[in-house]
Amino acid sequence: MTRARPDFSALARHARKHWFAGAIGAGVVAAIATGYLMGERRFSNERVETLKEIDTYVSFLSDASSKVKARPELDKKLQSMANLMLGPSLETVDSEVRRRLNRACEELGLNDFSVTTGTSVGRPTPAKKEFRTPEARRLRDEIDFMEVQATVMASGPVDKIYRLLFRIDAEPWIKRIESLRFNPTGDGQFVRMTVKLTTPFMPGTSSKVTLALDPARLQQADRYAALFSSNPFRIPPPPPMPPASIAANVNPAVATPAANPSPETAPPPPVPTPPGGFPYGEWQITGIVEGPAGPEAWLRHVPTGTNLALQPGSPVGELVFRRVEYDFAVFDSPSGACRIQVGTNLTQRSAVVGTASNG
Repeated sequence: MTRARPDFSALARHARKHWFAGAIGAGVVAAIATGYLMGERRFSNERVETLKEIDTYVSFLSDASSKVKARPELDKKLQSMANLMLGPSLETVDSEVRRRLNRACEELGLNDFSVTTGTSVGRPTPAKKEFRTPEARRLRDEIDFMEVQATVMASGPVDKIYRLLFRIDAEPWIKRIESLRFNPTGDGQFVRMTVKLTTPFMPGTSSKVTLALDPARLQQADRYAALFSSNPFRIPPPPPMPPASIAANVNPAVATPAANPSPETAPPPPVPTPPGGFPYGEWQITGIVEGPAGPEAWLRHVPTGTNLALQPGSPVGELVFRRVEYDFAVFDSPSGACRIQVGTNLTQRSAVVGTASNG
């Protein structure tokens, strides 16, 4: 059985008979497709721009949503800062600063002190450029925090003044020490201290805790007891007289130099060296100076702590002081001129080349 072949001639006659209806149908399909594509705006950039705007809005909303979610954590950080401040208003902070600083001075037993507060300064946000829209101008011009300035002036023994400075630093509220000045009075036993500090606070934000001084933090001052007991401002008493065995070899003019010495002044007659020789190794040069009254060399007797000031022509044993050079004192000795550096004793000498001896 053979398969029947299609009658192409019949198909052709059918197509010629219905060509008009077929053309109309094809036109309708083409119009529908064109309208769909035009409706989707696939033949212009408007669709692309619209999609970009949609992405922008989605990104903005996502960012805003993330910030809303992070707001509790931000509020927690701001509150933790407010918990270290003294109040939400200028009146409260001003009063608290003066009360706490006055109490610190009283508890340390200081009688001569004063605490004053100065002007307050508002600090706006440093991120003004981030507030671009008219709706955000209120936030842009809002004060982030205020600063209150205070000054503490107190007089007393050095150890109490040091402890007051430590106490101010140990106080639990946020502050910044702007300047510190010490002015000793009299012989330096008493010192007047002036401290200027700045205390910030956030207007309208109150602390949720009570600030109290930590006793453990305050007890750390005991670690510096030796430092607090020292007094670099004290004027030392006159040096004690040297031992008799040393004084026999050093002219009295050494300890009490003349008012206007000069190298030409004739030195006093030498004194015989005591038995056993002069103890040069026990005398150390602690300093030299070229002042209005002329050059001076300062010596210290290490075993006894005796201090002596030499002027040109003053003898020490067989050495005669002449002048200073940089950080050296120049002496004449029986073997010629020699130099002795500051910080060394009278046995550590180096020769001065080309200088005649005056031995």
